[in-house]
Amino acid sequence: MMKNIFTLTIALVFALNSGAQITKHDRKAMHTSVINQLLSQNRQPVAAMKTTAGVLTQRVVAQSKRDNGLGSMADSVRLSYTGMRGSTYDYNNMMYPYNYCYSTTPMFNYAGVFTTPQVLADTYVHWTINPFTMPAFNIYEFSFATYDTANNLTNFRELFVDSVTNDNRSYVNTFNAAKKIATGFWFNLNAGIADSAFKQFFAYNTAGKLSADSVYELHLGVWRKAAKTNYTYDGAGNLTQIDHWANETDTSFLLPLVQQSKYVNTYDASNRLVTVLTSQFNGTTLAAYVKDTFGYSGTLTYHNSWKQHQLDAIHGTWWPQYYMAKTIVAGKPDTIYHRGWDSIANSWVPISRDIVGYNSYNNPDTMFNYEWNWTSYSTTPDYTTVYYYDTFTLVTPSTGVQIAQTKSMTLYPNPATNSLTIRIPEMATGSAVTVCVMNQMGQLMSRQQMPYREDSQIPVDYLAPGMYWMVVQQAATGELYKQQFIKH
Repeated sequence: MMKNIFTLTIALVFALNSGAQITKHDRKAMHTSVINQLLSQNRQPVAAMKTTAGVLTQRVVAQSKRDNGLGSMADSVRLSYTGMRGSTYDYNNMMYPYNYCYSTTPMFNYAGVFTTPQVLADTYVHWTINPFTMPAFNIYEFSFATYDTANNLTNFRELFVDSVTNDNRSYVNTFNAAKKIATGFWFNLNAGIADSAFKQFFAYNTAGKLSADSVYELHLGVWRKAAKTNYTYDGAGNLTQIDHWANETDTSFLLPLVQQSKYVNTYDASNRLVTVLTSQFNGTTLAAYVKDTFGYSGTLTYHNSWKQHQLDAIHGTWWPQYYMAKTIVAGKPDTIYHRGWDSIANSWVPISRDIVGYNSYNNPDTMFNYEWNWTSYSTTPDYTTVYYYDTFTLVTPSTGVQIAQTKSMTLYPNPATNSLTIRIPEMATGSAVTVCVMNQMGQLMSRQQMPYREDSQIPVDYLAPGMYWMVVQQAATGELYKQQFIKH
């Protein structure tokens, strides 16, 4: 993985759009997420997503990251799909969006397109080194998504294993006749009760571009306006300005909203993003804060360089902060260099570099990260990221994707008293599976590994009355099956 300064931080885009409390300490990270949103306006189309019916197509099904210094896994992700839905790779950000759209605001595509996510997976499982059980490498969260026939994300739910400290999140989105998001509702569960709830409404201009959105928060039983954002475009449809209002200090939601940020963007003749000037509210006024500049190679639509400067408000000087440059080989980024500014030496100094390998579909299969150790890059990779894919035949054009039903299984009796029998007709007898029972808050109640058999019984007599999830994962394929059940 790259340095966090260049990874997607969409949770902070959520904060920008939702009126969540943002401190000055957060603003640089928040700014980076907005830059990623803008960059995607001109992202490179991916060759791997072949849309001609009858050809082989790839989609990402897993990603693993190894900390080579510790000789252990740091993160691992497994995804599964139904129907012809797939995934997209972005050369601007140089990775599949890690954890997208799973621990962020899934009503948004990170690209700022408020309809279809970049990775159209139904289920997602994330293993990591859990800080509460270190150094154990364990499952951390499940996520489930459903879509309409236009691939709009209609429902999304996250179930955390350590839900004692993490609320579960659920989202419900609606779309208008033009298949653009109209409303979004999301909430956190605390002991099964929605204790943090938000509604977001979207408006569009005559060209179909998003022109405004407003966020309301449920406060003491009353919906209060918490934030609003306006979007401005030029004649070519480029997003030229974002104006965001919120109130960082008003806990009563009764005071007028104050403009917290403004982003002014310029483009070249090819409609590629060239500069972004960010202004932030400093407690008194809206003041210039950060400036980003992007460079391109030839006619490529994704950038091959990015420099960031921050304003020294006292001296009125723009100081360098971050520099990223990509080496392009055969039309694809091969090596990515990350540099920071050394104010003492008054020069750019290396931070790290990433070397990317690709498969025949132009999808990445490896990414090696080398850290700078004060005098040179490490001789062996400090981190190794590996991507895994499945290949399938696209049987319908991308303009008419047919969506299969989400994988499910039969549980009986349901409601249950003492035990449940699992029935998955398409699964071969003897297949190794992991069976998990989770409550509505996402807490793991039981976990066992076993060979699948049609008459396999899972005890549930120990559970308190209520509703639960049964989740079965096939070890060989990673396929996930889920079904709710009621315990009497």
